[in-house]
Amino acid sequence: MTLFCLCLFLFQGYTAHAAAVKITGKAPEYAQNSIQLNRLHDFISEEKIKLGNFRFDAEGAFSLEIELAGTSLCFADFDGYHGMIYLEPGKSYEIIFPPKRTLTESQKRNPFNKPEPVWFGISKPDHNELNFQVQQFEQAYASYENKYFDQIFVNRSKSLVDTVKNILDKEFTKTNQSLFESHKLYRKANLEYALHQGKSAGFMEACFSTQKPLYNLAAYSSLFNQVFLNYFSVLANSANHTEIKNLVQTSALQKLDEYFQKHLHFNRELSHWVLLKSMKDAFYSKQFSKASILKMLDLVKNSEWNAYEQKTAQLIRSKLVYLSVGSNPPALVLKDLNGQDVIFSDFRDKYIYLHFTDPKNTICQQHLDALKTIASHHKENLVIINVIPNGSTFTNSSNWAGIFTTTVNNLEEIFLVKTFPNSFLIGKDGKLLLSPAPNPIDGLDRQLGQLFKSDYMKEIQKKNQKIQ
Repeated sequence: MTLFCLCLFLFQGYTAHAAAVKITGKAPEYAQNSIQLNRLHDFISEEKIKLGNFRFDAEGAFSLEIELAGTSLCFADFDGYHGMIYLEPGKSYEIIFPPKRTLTESQKRNPFNKPEPVWFGISKPDHNELNFQVQQFEQAYASYENKYFDQIFVNRSKSLVDTVKNILDKEFTKTNQSLFESHKLYRKANLEYALHQGKSAGFMEACFSTQKPLYNLAAYSSLFNQVFLNYFSVLANSANHTEIKNLVQTSALQKLDEYFQKHLHFNRELSHWVLLKSMKDAFYSKQFSKASILKMLDLVKNSEWNAYEQKTAQLIRSKLVYLSVGSNPPALVLKDLNGQDVIFSDFRDKYIYLHFTDPKNTICQQHLDALKTIASHHKENLVIINVIPNGSTFTNSSNWAGIFTTTVNNLEEIFLVKTFPNSFLIGKDGKLLLSPAPNPIDGLDRQLGQLFKSDYMKEIQKKNQKIQ
């Protein structure tokens, strides 16, 4: 059977109808905790979809029932872990959590601390169970990859790649679990990729161009995202594809789609998936106009692309413009120290300096001291809203400027705040004007002075035009 036919068979094999999934277990260390379980809509936008919460009782027991339309890689981020598990519709799981650990506030807010990927354990697993198979394979794969890393990824030894693939084939013989067979296929293809970085026509045809994307398979998506990273730039910088840049800059979505299918020999679904990945990457490249990328994503809505592709395009676009200048700030539930609501719309015709800070932090205190002086310079134009950690006992004994508030919202998710201080400036029209804005001792006073002076001059010009 050819690789293409095998992959097509495997993909068809693990589609399923919606059905309930039940997850139970007991983890006394997590008693009285709540942990959110998610899946991704897709591996390009990486939009999280909440499935439910593990709620641990006083003894640490938990039970969660969710509905899934197909086998999905689900995950939970907690205590510095990125816990993963494949869930299949209609099945029940008794899972095991990793040992609980407590992170310090500095560890939680350190943007360089990445969650440790771990697989949830399965209590008394059947050796034919998908998660057990994947975990056993990944342990073996990691062992060989580490052992022969230099020979494979530095020296690019084809003979050693073939040897490792043969060893894995002997250790993990063919099963009836279709998704596991696909997982093995694309993890071994990752070794092939190391030899030629996906530039081999045979590799591209065998793994991608002649089959539909395996949207929900993590191993496929990981390899796909490597092969097609910054693909518009790769093509535009190639001597044989100089027209690509012009097509991107003119938002010629249909022509790009035709080019991918006719000249690169991608099937329709792969062409669309590569275009979506390429648009997302190109937005962050100085090589292409951001406006042209956003226009192309909008064109997807009015195209004949399928509903899943169109939804993915919308999610990508929403993420690209999220917190961008000119957009509306995300909704935030704020209460002052007296428990009264604080609402942005109550401060029309004023600039709002939204300042996320922790008054207990020494560096934040320095910024708050500076902010007191800045506020006195711009009291006619500026409202300062300080957002401090929820649950902190705080009284403004230092007489710092602004309204001090707390929120029940997750600041890391909503405003992408991972460290304090962090600031945004909202304009008189209620839209983000500086995103992010300078923190108080990082040039805020000077930038506000320039901004308000420019604003004043514009108002004078408008008055003069009316008089004339």
